[in-house]
Amino acid sequence: MSLTIRSAFPSNVFELMGKDENSATYALGWALERSPKFAARLVKEIAGRTIDVSDLRIALQKHGDDRGFTDVEVRCDKALHAIVEAKHGFELPGVEQLSRYRPRLREAGFDSVALVSVSATPGPIARLKLRRDIGGVPVKHLSWGAVRGLAKAARSEASGLEEKLWLRELIDHLEDYAAMNRTRDNRVYVVSLGSNAMRDDCDRTWIDVVEQDRSYFHPVGNHWPLQPPNYIAFRYRGQLQSVHRVESFVIVNDVSTVNPTWFSTDVDHFVYKLGPAMKPPKPLRAGGPSDSIKRSARVWCAIDTLLSGQFEQLGEARNETNRRARAAEERDA
Repeated sequence: MSLTIRSAFPSNVFELMGKDENSATYALGWALERSPKFAARLVKEIAGRTIDVSDLRIALQKHGDDRGFTDVEVRCDKALHAIVEAKHGFELPGVEQLSRYRPRLREAGFDSVALVSVSATPGPIARLKLRRDIGGVPVKHLSWGAVRGLAKAARSEASGLEEKLWLRELIDHLEDYAAMNRTRDNRVYVVSLGSNAMRDDCDRTWIDVVEQDRSYFHPVGNHWPLQPPNYIAFRYRGQLQSVHRVESFVIVNDVSTVNPTWFSTDVDHFVYKLGPAMKPPKPLRAGGPSDSIKRSARVWCAIDTLLSGQFEQLGEARNETNRRARAAEERDA
């Protein structure tokens, strides 16, 4: 037997609601209500101290006088009142949005209040971009990876089978939300590099960034990936040159702060640290008349189509990757 949703196989019960922000926050709220161990860990992470969660109250999509809907509101008796704003990908809530929810935390009597951001952005990077407080209310950040880590720790402590079950479902569901944790994705993001100097006052090229610095960078979103790929490949001098695993990444506004030989930028960029080069066994060129790829085009290819030596043209590798995806959709329809 099998179950599919729009030709996709759900790997856990929470995927029945999809894979957007609402699905993640609903899963978070459900798991908090079903797991005292997880609730205790998350509340401690927000408040910075241990709090009794026996009177924990969780509200999802709560409407207020500000005409907005908060993703999650958490109250523990009079010990804590926190509003959680969750995002899919590396987006962070803006000051305007957090300020709108600030009045909801004005109730007297709470020992601790907090505005909590949750997204794929790692904590150290988020702290550089978020304000420390909004109108005196502390602003906290948790990455989805950190939330998933709290769920894993809680599951190791839980004794009840039902509690363990729901935590396992949450852990599985949050895998696709956590940055650099999509270990099952074997697709490669293939980009084209130019040989011209990146700056007028320096002869550094994009090829040097890859070959000498063992790095690569690109904007976050705006027709570029919103999440880092597991693998990235580079084509220049008329053919595919190498495939690399993305070992780690940072998000910076100005990439020249990472390496002064690179040009300056003023929007968020992923900066990747690349693993060793994996070379195709034979030349893999841009493509013939029927499988051509524009010079600057960026494409996704299954890793085996690039490294097996099965194809002679990159366009063929791309087309085979797309063919497999269509076949899977037809098979599951």
